[in-house]
Amino acid sequence: MNLFLTSNPLKKDGSINDANDFLWNFKYSLSYENNALFIASDPTYRVATLRFADQLKNAINSAGVFVKSMDVLDNENADMSKEEIQRHNLIILAGGHVPTQNSFFNEIDLKSKLEGYNGTVLGISAGSMNAAQEVYAIPEVEGETADSFVKFLPGLGLTNVQIVPHYDETMASVVDGKKIDNLVLFDSRDKKFLGLPDGSYLNSADGHELVYGPFYTIANGISTRTEAGFMAKSFD
Repeated sequence: MNLFLTSNPLKKDGSINDANDFLWNFKYSLSYENNALFIASDPTYRVATLRFADQLKNAINSAGVFVKSMDVLDNENADMSKEEIQRHNLIILAGGHVPTQNSFFNEIDLKSKLEGYNGTVLGISAGSMNAAQEVYAIPEVEGETADSFVKFLPGLGLTNVQIVPHYDETMASVVDGKKIDNLVLFDSRDKKFLGLPDGSYLNSADGHELVYGPFYTIANGISTRTEAGFMAKSFD
C-alpha cells in the first residue's frame, strides 16, 4: 500500500496542491489508467459526497493523472465486499466530521476490507485522522469539549501516526468557548501528534513513513515546528 495522508490535496481554486512534490509522488504511485473509490465521511449525505468526488476527479485529471472512474461508497452500497473495494487501485478517504466517518468505517468493517490492499490510499483531513490505529478526534462542533466526548477511537490501522490536520486553522479554533490549541496540548501529555499545515503530507510506502513539507510535533504539552527544507523527514 502507498499511503498519502493530507490536510487537503486541493488549493482554494480547486486544483491539486503540488507543494512539496505531492503531485510527482502521487503520480508515481498510480497506473496510467486508474479506477478510484471515494469513501464518504457522512454516508447519509450522498449529494455532497458525489459533488466532492466529482470535484476531486476533475482536479486529478487536470493534473495529468487519468482517473477513468470514481465510484462512491456510502449508505447506498455499504455492503460493498472486500473484493469490490480492492478492485479499485485508488481509494480516497473523504474529509468531514471525524466521529461520523469513524462510525461508518467501523459499521462497514472497512479495516478488515483493506487488509492486504496494495493500491494507493489518499486521506483527506478526517480521512487522514481515521487512518490511524488509534484516532485522535479533536472537538469540532458545539458540545464536543464535554468530558463525555470520546476523543480516542479505533481506526483503520494504516499508520500509528495521529494527525492534526489544517494545523494553523485547527489550533486557532474555538469550540464551546475553549481554545482548541490548549486542549490539543493538554491531550498530548502522554501522546504524540503530527500537526500538518495545508500543503504538507505524510507518505507511507514499503514500511517507510516520511513527512513532506513543514510539520509540527505535538508532545508533552509542547508543539515544535520542523522545517523539512528540500528533503522529506521521518516523524520519530
